[in-house]
Amino acid sequence: MNVAVGSLLAGLALSVGLGGCGSGGGSATGAKRPPPQVVVQKPEQRDLPVEVRAPVDLRPIVTVDVTSKQLGYLSAVLVDRGDRVRRGQPLSLVRPSDLPDQLQAARGTLAQAQAALQQARTNRERTGALSPSGVVSMQELEQSRTQLLQAESAESAAQAQLSAVATRLGESRIDSPLDGVVLSRRLDAGALVGPTTGQVILTVARLDVLKVIVAVREREAARLAIDQEALVEVDARPGEHFNGRVVRLSPGFDPLTRTLDAEVHLANDKGLLRPGMYGRAALRVGLHPRAIVVPEAAVLLSGRDRFVYTVREGRAQRKPVTVGIDGGTWLEIEKGLAPEDEVVVAGAEIIADGLAVTASRGTNVYTGSSK
Repeated sequence: MNVAVGSLLAGLALSVGLGGCGSGGGSATGAKRPPPQVVVQKPEQRDLPVEVRAPVDLRPIVTVDVTSKQLGYLSAVLVDRGDRVRRGQPLSLVRPSDLPDQLQAARGTLAQAQAALQQARTNRERTGALSPSGVVSMQELEQSRTQLLQAESAESAAQAQLSAVATRLGESRIDSPLDGVVLSRRLDAGALVGPTTGQVILTVARLDVLKVIVAVREREAARLAIDQEALVEVDARPGEHFNGRVVRLSPGFDPLTRTLDAEVHLANDKGLLRPGMYGRAALRVGLHPRAIVVPEAAVLLSGRDRFVYTVREGRAQRKPVTVGIDGGTWLEIEKGLAPEDEVVVAGAEIIADGLAVTASRGTNVYTGSSK
């Protein structure tokens, strides 16, 4: 009970006590205790959104760890943490250990294969021209054809080998895989990198859209759907709310927590949100139109049962109720109350079912003053 209402009730009790005393302070014969005074008001009716709430942390929609496909030493790292990068922009350079030598060898092999192919073509043309005159045998003609095919295959293989080495050499320049921001830089020039080292050079993320994963309890998961509205607030920006949408639902429940993950995307064009921010998300999964709402103090608890007191014809009536959405300072009443009922919102602790009461209307429950 708040101080204002407590003072009001204490004053009533004092006045009752004084009224029971006679002029000489003696007999209380004929004195009558007045009914206790309570504050009543009619329930409020409003549309209540049905929400699923859960703590969340913000994550980039896409995060990429940039590594080197080639074994070598970093020649340079061209960006640093916090830099914005574009897709295809050079991020770092790797000095490969032996790729230049392999490239030179591949070029030599290709030159030899091309020379052999040219010789095979000349031999094939010569034997083909002499074949009608009977100067060359059919066996020699077939051998020239076979040698040409082998030379063509060798030339194609040498060309492919040269292309592969050139591609690998081109991969010594590491480009950004996406438009985004450098989240972290982990290595400097001189570090050994490559697929065998497992070293991550940079981490790049896309931050124009962020995502949160909302863990929804099993009994509430049936009301989830793609494209539902979500509202997110973060501790780093108090008083602000950010709108999002459910874009993806997990196909199954987590066997440990018995929750279903709902992925929500938040537009971040202005850059107000950052990965790692902590906050709370509310998924709007439905609406209770014209729901009956009463102050939280009006609902009393007896064991597992909840009830309220209403006032009718000057007497208190106890009514069992079913509570729906808990708004913190207010509660939704799903069953047990009608919109025209007058609910006791202050003083319910000192009355009982059927007791005569004096109802005070239009009194602010928190200050004791008239509204």
